[in-house]
Amino acid sequence: MPNPPVTFPALFTPANAVAFTNVDGTAQMVSAAAPLPVSISGGVSTQPVSAASLPLPTGAATAANQTATNTSLTAISGQLPATLGLKAAAASLSVGVASDLANLEPGAAAITGTTMPTGGTGLTGWLSAIYRSCSEGATVSGSVTSAVPVVSVSNNAYMGGAFHVTSAGTTCTITYEQSNDGTNWVTLPVISAAAANAAPVTTSTAVGVYTYVSSAAFIRARVSTYTSGTVSVVLNQKQQVAPASGVSLAAGSSGIGSVAVTGTATVSGTINPGTGFTDSTAALAASATFTGTGRANSAAQYEFFAATAYADQAGTLFIDQSLDTGATYQPIMSQAVTAGGAANIAVRMCGTVGTATLYRVRYVNGATLQTVFRLSSGFSAS
Repeated sequence: MPNPPVTFPALFTPANAVAFTNVDGTAQMVSAAAPLPVSISGGVSTQPVSAASLPLPTGAATAANQTATNTSLTAISGQLPATLGLKAAAASLSVGVASDLANLEPGAAAITGTTMPTGGTGLTGWLSAIYRSCSEGATVSGSVTSAVPVVSVSNNAYMGGAFHVTSAGTTCTITYEQSNDGTNWVTLPVISAAAANAAPVTTSTAVGVYTYVSSAAFIRARVSTYTSGTVSVVLNQKQQVAPASGVSLAAGSSGIGSVAVTGTATVSGTINPGTGFTDSTAALAASATFTGTGRANSAAQYEFFAATAYADQAGTLFIDQSLDTGATYQPIMSQAVTAGGAANIAVRMCGTVGTATLYRVRYVNGATLQTVFRLSSGFSAS
């Protein structure tokens, strides 16, 4: 490749230069405007290499863009926790619920007329309220030193329970009440669980367990009279309870007997009364007959007439009935008695109630003289 002529060498500074031959055979100095051409193997094409011929894409990693990129990475790093694992709320990244979701599920809506129980908050509060409603019982306690409610709770899902007064204070009165709106209260009858035949009351002044049955929406124990000391009550509610209202007859002298209904029921007498008779203890001769007294069910309070006989010799026990005030009798039941044995028979009474219908016991001895004989009879309600 020829070099350009050099004249007056003393007037020029030595330099090195690279040139290439143009297509017309002239020399071309390599410069930014005329880069060194590169030939691809096979002579297919020639492409000059320069910054202009191979431009970088927009946003490529150049020295000018590196500073901005570093700034962005530093900002991202500042938002990340220094270490992995569980973090306290202040060191954790918050996650917000989508702005178009008011609850955890789309289109959710709360029922009306239901409020969160006292002390509950958020989803945990509602879950605990559901658990409380589904559980067998709930226990609530309270202590006061003035005339205010000691415990006051919702009674929904419960049928009754018991107030346990653990401290009654000094000369204080607790009043038990129930309500459907939580504003207007009426008395709630309770029964002392320590007394077998206690009557329902609406107040108490002593420690003890007082059971109740109620279908009201709210119940409470309230100090209606306060003098001094601390009044403490523990309330336990139950979904299923035994009836607790009324007067118990256990271990007492109360009884159910004759009932006369004339607009007002009057209860007197004893439970299931009966009337018995010893008809005879005298031994009978051979083939002899004992006939008892005819007796009427004039009180209309009996259902059965029964007879019992024992003899050391064989015989027959009878129950006779008369419908004509004793003028004539007909046997309505009988049973054989073996020697040294006994018989017990009973008939359900029928016929007109009053003195015209009579019942009696009768015994016919066998062919052998008795030495021991016992005969009795009686009326009974069952």
